[in-house]
Amino acid sequence: MSRLPNLKKNNLNFRFTGKLFFQFIFIIGIFFCNFTLSALPTYKEVKSQYLPSDIQVFDRTGELIQRYRIRNDYRSEEWTEYQKLPKFLIDSVIHAEDKRFFEHTGIDSNALVSSFFGNLKGQTLRGGSTISMQLVSLLDPELKSSASKRKTFFQKIKQIQRAVELEETWTKEEIFTAYINLIYFRGELKGITSASKGLFRKSPDALTPNETYLLAALIRSPQSPIEKVIKRVCLLKKEKDGVSDCESISQFVRESLFRSLDYPQYPSFVPLYTKTFLDALAEKQNKDEFKNNSQLNSSLSLTFQRKVEEILKRNVKTLTDKNVKDGAVVVIDNRTGQVLVYVPNIGEESSVSKLDLIRSKRQVGSTLKPFVYAQNFEENKLTPDSILSDSPVGIPVYQGIYRPLNYDKSYKGNVTVRESLGSSLNIPAIRALSFLDINEFILVLERLGITGLRYPEFYGPSLALGTADITLLELTNAYRTLANGGMYSELKFDLSQELTSPRKVFSPKSSYLVSEILSDREARSLGFGWDNFLSTSYYTSVKTGTSQDMRDNWCIGYSEFFTVGVWVGNPTGSPMLDVSGITGAAPVWRETMDLFHESLGSQLNPPQEISSDDSNSSFTSSKESRIERTKTTRILTPVNGSIFALDPDIPLGRQKILFTFSSYDVSYSYYLNDEKIGSAGGPYLWDPKKGEYRLQVKDRDDKVLSLSLFEVR
Repeated sequence: MSRLPNLKKNNLNFRFTGKLFFQFIFIIGIFFCNFTLSALPTYKEVKSQYLPSDIQVFDRTGELIQRYRIRNDYRSEEWTEYQKLPKFLIDSVIHAEDKRFFEHTGIDSNALVSSFFGNLKGQTLRGGSTISMQLVSLLDPELKSSASKRKTFFQKIKQIQRAVELEETWTKEEIFTAYINLIYFRGELKGITSASKGLFRKSPDALTPNETYLLAALIRSPQSPIEKVIKRVCLLKKEKDGVSDCESISQFVRESLFRSLDYPQYPSFVPLYTKTFLDALAEKQNKDEFKNNSQLNSSLSLTFQRKVEEILKRNVKTLTDKNVKDGAVVVIDNRTGQVLVYVPNIGEESSVSKLDLIRSKRQVGSTLKPFVYAQNFEENKLTPDSILSDSPVGIPVYQGIYRPLNYDKSYKGNVTVRESLGSSLNIPAIRALSFLDINEFILVLERLGITGLRYPEFYGPSLALGTADITLLELTNAYRTLANGGMYSELKFDLSQELTSPRKVFSPKSSYLVSEILSDREARSLGFGWDNFLSTSYYTSVKTGTSQDMRDNWCIGYSEFFTVGVWVGNPTGSPMLDVSGITGAAPVWRETMDLFHESLGSQLNPPQEISSDDSNSSFTSSKESRIERTKTTRILTPVNGSIFALDPDIPLGRQKILFTFSSYDVSYSYYLNDEKIGSAGGPYLWDPKKGEYRLQVKDRDDKVLSLSLFEVR
């Protein structure tokens, strides 16, 4: 007992002597190690250069929709600031790694001297490193390269020197924050946010004391065996709390470390979304710049994306017996060029769920005809009232004589350009192309953003019928050019992308004339009849197309605000069975367009250069061709495509189907299979009977305002 005071005194002498010895060694080391040190980065620079392993993808409202892995050597999350770290996490890490962190200036002399003498006995130097010393090992390239190896004496001196320098320019909070965000905890988990989510499925600010003990215990040796980790956690808990229930700690540690092997999955609203939309975005940007973003605020609307995906799946299923297996939809904002919806296929049920059908090149059929006529209008070679002959024709080509046919294999005789384009007649379109220099026309298509076109002789006159291979994305944006008065601009996938300068492809006059024809139900009736999915109660211009042998089916159209492109068919290229643009892609187009216009009004205003006093009658704003502003009026119930079943247990007189309309007016009327059944000044109850029905609401001029098809079984 009498020796204890002497032992304490000897211990104090040792510590004092150790400090002097360390200072002597440090001075000698600095003298011999004439280091040329580059400037350490600032805290702001380190934070700005920090890149998570995944790009977080948000929709236009800020909702997380997907993650895109860009680093495979580690897994990290967003940077977490000091203020968001729980106090007991900070306390646990400091207790385990650097007890005097807030007191020293980069070096803990006591710990370092003890570590130094321990090293003389063959032990590691690492135990004497402060948090500041560990951080500079991550920031200095030379020290970082030797971080996993045993440091030499001179490397240790450099580490000390750099730590002192760091403490002079950084605050303690900045040092701890950078440290906790850059170190590894377990496996590929780098940084506190990644470790917290990987081990405990929560953000750092929600950590419990026991969870922080485990994180602190992992820092010194992240890959230690589980038993060794358990001992460290038990010891740390005992030192911090004064108690340690190692049995419960053991179970907790095992569950957490096993959980880290199954990193949490993140939401994905379409199959392999990162391989479709984000690849499309990466093509538009410098790929290195793309990978240097920690998050992407995409132009997509997750709400509309989900709804359009459901619309496509449902409609493709109804065409299964027609050998239609897949489809794709894209929706673009006319003004900004932002892609609002990007559905590359029908998802998990698709045989090619990994394939982006929006960017797959396919023959586009009649959807190229509007551009043929637009260029003729541009060159003043045709007007909407010009007469073209729809009669048999034989055109000499390299392989022989080309004899085109109309879709229905009939001929209409002399027809106007308005009727030819509106009803998608093939022979007049080929005659219209013959008025153009086909080389110049291909250049027009290229200015519309269509790439990969071949030499003119490869296509010949059949180019007017869409024998070129084009993607749905390119074609839809080309139609958006017409919607924007002939001005082409590139698409935007990222909200941060700046608007590019548009380029003129067609004049506002030519674009308006084509748009007006594509919105004219009367011009369309010659080929498609009056009742079809292309007729909307608000302004739209729309065109369908079917490629050779019914391999591809298209419907592309635009309103004042949106352009919607739809493709349905088979990824393998096998033919569909009796499917036209009206029955294939058009229903998807119509439902999608209705979805976007539920609360919008729309109009098409003629450009200023077209006036009602124009001497050419094709340019006049007559009552028949004028497109008026209309409210978005539509049949609310029954929803288009509904199927009702009569209940045999309920008397027929007591079973009713409710007809409702979005804008009641006493001048409107309900028509069922072309028979007037009552006023649309309010809801209407109808006694159902077995059969297929076409419900219409018409105004006093017999104009169809809305159409809904349904069936009673």
